[in-house]
Amino acid sequence: MSVGGNFIEINKKGGDSMCLNTGSDCCCPSGVVFTEKLCGNITDPIDQIVWSAPEASDYIQGTFEVTNNGPGTIDFSVNGDVYTVPTGSSKAVSVNNPTVFIVQTTGQTGALPGTTGKWCITLYKRVIA
Repeated sequence: MSVGGNFIEINKKGGDSMCLNTGSDCCCPSGVVFTEKLCGNITDPIDQIVWSAPEASDYIQGTFEVTNNGPGTIDFSVNGDVYTVPTGSSKAVSVNNPTVFIVQTTGQTGALPGTTGKWCITLYKRVIA
């Protein structure tokens, strides 16, 4: 990866070299990181995929936050790792290469009818122009 203006040769066959910045004799510009922010409300009952990536490598990183207004717990999972958010609190996790985000208010320990909250996602996608 590019560090402090240095470049990596990716392929030297045929005499051409490629790099990740434009400060030298490289043929590829550096990548641009785009940020996407998504938010929504949680209203019991819910047990579904709220967001999924079109392809497994589409996003380099994501921050997933769930706020629980109560009265029961809210579970959420990112890439299969499950997190529980108690009533009156929020939890945020950062995940590399996120592919799926699931929110659940039914069936888990501490689930109560009428649970509400909010979810927010910040996604980072690297695009090489």
